[in-house]
Amino acid sequence: MLNRNPCIANIKAGYLFPEIAKRRREFAAAHPEARIISLGVGNTTEPILPNITAGLVEGARKLGTIEGYSGYQDEGLLALREKISQTFYAGRFSPDEIFISDGAKCDIGRLQLLFGAGTPVAVQDPSYPVYVDGSVPIGAASAWEGSVYKGITYLPCTTENDYFPDLERLPPNCLI
Repeated sequence: MLNRNPCIANIKAGYLFPEIAKRRREFAAAHPEARIISLGVGNTTEPILPNITAGLVEGARKLGTIEGYSGYQDEGLLALREKISQTFYAGRFSPDEIFISDGAKCDIGRLQLLFGAGTPVAVQDPSYPVYVDGSVPIGAASAWEGSVYKGITYLPCTTENDYFPDLERLPPNCLI
């Protein structure tokens, strides 16, 4: 029989963005006159621009041909990496130094998996939730203690420190 990862039990119920949305809805219902600027995650409000959809359609069409098929390339398509090198970095980084991924959430999880449960973790505070949440199932963080996870070093970023954390508080060999 397979056993569930015991670290999963340490995950705090509730994710930040649904909680923000819930509180925003409750506040809006109680204060219909309020004008709310939401800083939570939202859905898009406008359609994708025609030049972008045309590019997506053309790219998909190419993949349906022998000449246009590229297969998977772990580091991302060379043409895209070349364009990023030139457009954003004026060639200061070569295309082989540029990696195209499927997003920061996945990459953070992969880094934590690479280093494992015994590696201390530190995060800026406030922090994007996935930086913290990914530490829990891997075992780098343990029980929820009301507002923080035990085993994570939180580095406050406040007006008092010009929003730059005190790096002297880092544990040795820490994943930041």
